[in-house]
Amino acid sequence: MQETRQPYSRRDVLLQQMGISQWQLVRPEALKGAMNITVAEHIRLVIISQQNLLQQPVVQDVLRSLTLDSEQVLNITFEQLAYLQVNHKVSYWLLSQNTSENDRTLSLPQPLNVWQSGDLEEFKQNPQAKRQFWQTIQQSPSINAA
Repeated sequence: MQETRQPYSRRDVLLQQMGISQWQLVRPEALKGAMNITVAEHIRLVIISQQNLLQQPVVQDVLRSLTLDSEQVLNITFEQLAYLQVNHKVSYWLLSQNTSENDRTLSLPQPLNVWQSGDLEEFKQNPQAKRQFWQTIQQSPSINAA
């Protein structure tokens, strides 16, 4: 890190007048990937979606059918997926129709099951998608046996 010496903006001038040093990383790439998400042993299901869905009634129905409670589920975004650290078998539920987002999941760590559905709104409105999802779950290895 090196100290920023010359003030460039009004904010910089004010900070300098207050005696606050500003620092700039010489190698910002060194901090890339510093955010790891460690998946605790009690987590059985990782939901990957654009928003937190744990309080949604349809998601609660799925959790009940899997005999899981919210503490056994981790909900992350597709951007956070790269930082996932998993040391035990977990099931994944991907809620997206976006091909590029789904492609990011091709190398999921420690997959027991990988279930895909459209985004939440599409999933809620499409009975055929729900039926197919339930059939996939029923044909999958038990999530609680992991």
